[in-house]
Amino acid sequence: MRGPLLLNRPQDFAAWRARRVAAGLWPYLRQLHTDVAPRARAGDPATGTIWEGISFSTQDYLALSREPSVREAVADALATYGPHAGSSPVLTGHTPLAAELAVELAELTGMEHIVLFPTGWAAGYGAITGLIREHDHVVLDERAHACLNAGAHAATCNVATAAHLDNASVARRLAAIRARDTDNAVLVVTEGVYSMDSDTPHLSGLQQVCHEYNATLLVDVAHDLGALGPGGTGQIGAQGLYGEMDLVMGSFSKCFATNGGFIATSSKDVADYLSIYATSHFFSSALSPLQAASALQCARIIRSPEGTRRRMALEKVSERLRSQLSEQGLNVLGERSAIVPVETNSVAVARVACRLAEQRGLILAIIEFPAVPLNCARFRLQVMCDHEMNDLDQAAKTLAESIEEARHLVKKTGEAR
Repeated sequence: MRGPLLLNRPQDFAAWRARRVAAGLWPYLRQLHTDVAPRARAGDPATGTIWEGISFSTQDYLALSREPSVREAVADALATYGPHAGSSPVLTGHTPLAAELAVELAELTGMEHIVLFPTGWAAGYGAITGLIREHDHVVLDERAHACLNAGAHAATCNVATAAHLDNASVARRLAAIRARDTDNAVLVVTEGVYSMDSDTPHLSGLQQVCHEYNATLLVDVAHDLGALGPGGTGQIGAQGLYGEMDLVMGSFSKCFATNGGFIATSSKDVADYLSIYATSHFFSSALSPLQAASALQCARIIRSPEGTRRRMALEKVSERLRSQLSEQGLNVLGERSAIVPVETNSVAVARVACRLAEQRGLILAIIEFPAVPLNCARFRLQVMCDHEMNDLDQAAKTLAESIEEARHLVKKTGEAR
């Protein structure tokens, strides 16, 4: 969009959105009217509709937001410290809860030094902007999260993308960079589990490539830390690399029942440097006491036998849903994780199918551009460890029926094109 009046630019978007709302094809900005749970009640403020159903649109993978000990920890923190950090973490924003949380995260990641951030986005953005300068280079997986892309492009113009999960593509990018620049730093960025595809890199091979070209590897473990791997150590632990990565960043919004994030490093100097030069740390209010309390108690559970039990349950839930969707003839992407992506190969079909599925009692998320490539769409079903098997079977059948009916409607009427 262009034009001299900045605030007039959204007018075309507003008209487009209004048409989608009128057609019942606007699946965004919904409200949750209950706890985050496998069965919930959702509302659509655009239409005033409220419905109950089996929910796959939230990311409380280990169901810890309903765990009584987590709620008690948050209540105790509220009574002791109040609801607000009140300051930047470099001043007096942190309570002793934050220090305890850092110790737990160090054990979980195998990396001694932790920098805490108020959101996962702030951690991803801050990890890159805090370390990279304008003369340095960043190589991103082409499907890296938006916060990582934003951080890279804010830090330097020297940003390259590598083919998704292709270590050879990373090697080619690094070789080209080092052929012309041996003086400046290179950061390679990947994720433990990619949230739109439920797939994962070969981390030891990628780290080896990075070290060959004197580059540093950053792994975003937002979707796998806590949910996968021995002791909840995620894909890093599952691939036998506990404590061996260069840099790790994560988010609390998936398995820690709150917002917030962190960067983990084996270097105290790096942690101290990031605490000052990561602007999303220095110039943000600190993680609140309530966030710290929730994340701390969740980290303790994750590392306990109860955490193992919940991960085993999550594995069974994920396998069951993936197998049921596949039996219904749907294209399920990636590997087993808490994320179960279903490709539709048609934006129009996905929009109509989403409306139909919600009318039949599902709460789910349709993913369109820019989260996936242009003209693509899929459903991203996010499971919790306490989803009921019967609900999973019913959901797979309902989604398959909705997609099939949507294909016929789109072919017949061209609806939602």
